[in-house]
Amino acid sequence: WPMVTARAATLNLIAATRTKADADRVRQTIASLSETYPSRATVLIADPAQDTGAAPGMDVRVDLLEQEATRGRPAIVFECISVDVSTENERQLASIASPLLVPDLPDFLWWATDTCQAGSLFSELVGICDRLVVDSAISQHAAGAMRTLLEFTSAPSDHAALSDFAWARLTPWRRLTTQFFDVAATLPILDLIDEATVTYANSPNRWSGFTGALLFAGWLGSRLNWRTPGELLPVRGDPNVWRATLRAGTAGRQREVTLTLRPTAKPLAASTLLDVRLAADGGKAGFFTVERLDSNEISTTSDSPELPNIVRTVFAPLPTEADLLGEELRVFGRDAVFEAALAFAADMAPEGFMGTRPR
Repeated sequence: WPMVTARAATLNLIAATRTKADADRVRQTIASLSETYPSRATVLIADPAQDTGAAPGMDVRVDLLEQEATRGRPAIVFECISVDVSTENERQLASIASPLLVPDLPDFLWWATDTCQAGSLFSELVGICDRLVVDSAISQHAAGAMRTLLEFTSAPSDHAALSDFAWARLTPWRRLTTQFFDVAATLPILDLIDEATVTYANSPNRWSGFTGALLFAGWLGSRLNWRTPGELLPVRGDPNVWRATLRAGTAGRQREVTLTLRPTAKPLAASTLLDVRLAADGGKAGFFTVERLDSNEISTTSDSPELPNIVRTVFAPLPTEADLLGEELRVFGRDAVFEAALAFAADMAPEGFMGTRPR
């Protein structure tokens, strides 16, 4: 039988990078997509390190990527066009990318570099796209990243819907935390939580999980109507441990909630979280823990007077960048829960934290 090949016709993807190494990573990620494929992917590279002594110019590379046929589906091909310019020509990138978009398809922008480096190129690219995908874990300045993203989502004009890989990595953590309180016996305990400790990745060989920890805390705070008096403060004598005393409850029934964000260099945290620990009424109403055991499993433990001690293990593999991108390419609208968590996180983000980046 002759081989049948289909051209992807689902969406356009523009990826913006600052280094050739990041561009290689982006191309590998796009080539590894397993279910949702762009009709055309355009990778834009403007690397300041390449400009020293070099004449302004432009390099264009075209790759034809193919996903092998599977049962019931033909092989799928799509194009990946890479445009490499000197920073003197950076302003031209948006005008170069726009004509490359396949008409009548949704347009995604993957800003695959530090969100604090957003400038005119970012604004111009967002202006021609329907969706914006970032990874705040890349940022060396967590507070700046959170506030840049909050400013974007809070803009009064209609804008591209935003999502963040750091938020997407939290999906199993949020789901498993919610499941503790799905039963009627434990639901009231939500109003007694007074301690929350989140352990986040902080290794020089990986991107930081600090923005993920901020977003998880922001999710808890925004869902449970906690109030923050200001930014997190460093714990004296304990580097990179951050703490805040939040307020919860209504007038006459207010209580304090101690939030602690604690670093770990363990590779298992993988640019996100290693564990989450909640205590209610100083532990008298219960302890609840979500903890990654290995690259494929997360365990949950609940110990409450209302229910017997329960320990269970769930399958939750660490997502690859292709997994994360593939999921985001399925989403077209805004995420109100994420935006509420982002607003809370931006209010807490400490100016003093400088995240690590891979060497």
